[in-house]
Amino acid sequence: MRVTLAGPAARAQDGSFVGTKRLRRLREHEDEKEVGGAEYETRLRRVFESLHPRPAWAEPLPPASGPSSSLSQLLSRAGSLVARPTGRKPRTLPATELDVQRARDANMVAQQEGEAASVECMDWHPSARVRILMTASRDRTVRLFEIDGNSNPLLQSLHVPSLPLTYAAFHPSGSSVLLAGPRPYLYAYDLQSGRALRSTPWRGLSNDGNTAERDLSMARFQPLGAESGRLLAIGGRRGAIHLLDWGSGQGGAGAGAGAALVGSLRLNAPLVGLEWDQTASAAGRRLLSLSKEGSVHVWDTRAMRCAVERRDAGLFGAHGLAQSPSGAHWAVGSDSGTVNVYDALTASEVQDNKPWASVKELGNLVTRTTTLSWNHDGQMLAVASRNKKDALKLVHAPSLRVFANWPTAGTPLGHVTDVRFSGASEYAAVANSRGRVLLYSLRHYVQ
Repeated sequence: MRVTLAGPAARAQDGSFVGTKRLRRLREHEDEKEVGGAEYETRLRRVFESLHPRPAWAEPLPPASGPSSSLSQLLSRAGSLVARPTGRKPRTLPATELDVQRARDANMVAQQEGEAASVECMDWHPSARVRILMTASRDRTVRLFEIDGNSNPLLQSLHVPSLPLTYAAFHPSGSSVLLAGPRPYLYAYDLQSGRALRSTPWRGLSNDGNTAERDLSMARFQPLGAESGRLLAIGGRRGAIHLLDWGSGQGGAGAGAGAALVGSLRLNAPLVGLEWDQTASAAGRRLLSLSKEGSVHVWDTRAMRCAVERRDAGLFGAHGLAQSPSGAHWAVGSDSGTVNVYDALTASEVQDNKPWASVKELGNLVTRTTTLSWNHDGQMLAVASRNKKDALKLVHAPSLRVFANWPTAGTPLGHVTDVRFSGASEYAAVANSRGRVLLYSLRHYVQ
């Protein structure tokens, strides 16, 4: 096959001279009239790549260096990535005043670079030996910071243009990250290799469009246990809860693209809260769910049935569920901002269809509860609403009273989007819609 580049024979199929200028540009010298088919393809490819450079993700990964290498070295030095109990008796948190000291913003490095998109969610690395804070922002970028209270260097950043990030969490092993948002797929990012795998889009059954999911943001990993992180619970539409076999393997990162559906559970009302039971007796096999009507269900994931169902008749417009680390209390938010705290131990003693009331109503918020976060020993509960400026309160859990001395009227909170306590509660990270992650040292927990 020969292709004419110039001269009277260089015409289109209809006999016109349309496109002949482009053919002449493929010549390497003026006397060249025609080329072979293989050479013609090579030159076309060369022109295309000059106009559309090869994207960075198509290039081979360079040798580890810079922030990514720093992250790998930090994780390798951490030894075991799973926090183990120390056996030390926790110190009692005073109920009167909270000793708080302001530290440098956790994401100050990103702010100095002009990256100030709203921080949608955060998570701390599960290792007890490193302090790595992950942030997911509205600019679709995940950032990892090493928190030292002073410089808080940026270790790594990952831009995910196809996913509006609304949820990001470390796998319980600490070796990978789960990313989710209002899309029918998930991303699993391996921290050591730097590889990001996307799951198969959740299209549902071909004969049932109602099984398709469009938002996988409500995702929760199975907690520490014999099969830590193997199951992933995902809240779906119409009260559905899907259980995926994420795989244990190397932290579950390699299983993300082909996670198999184990089974599905279903409520009779929209799902607004989802938590794994973290108590030792549950062994990672009990799942808690909250419906819009205010019903709390305790599911046995082995038998795939509801073991306990409780409903507070006085709870309206429920929104958000969080269980204390000891499993003693359940905190339930609402559209009105009221947070109800329940004694979980009495739930099994209350017969079905019998009244079940909260032990405390916290009415400090007046707009929808968007954040419920317990600290590591369950002595403190953070409640917040992103719909009102400075709407954050810290609750002393043993007395169920709000700390009066912090935050103050001068604390620059803004619209709080998320609150997370570090592994041993030395730090409290407060994210807001202005792209800042305020960092506070909790002196009671600093050794």
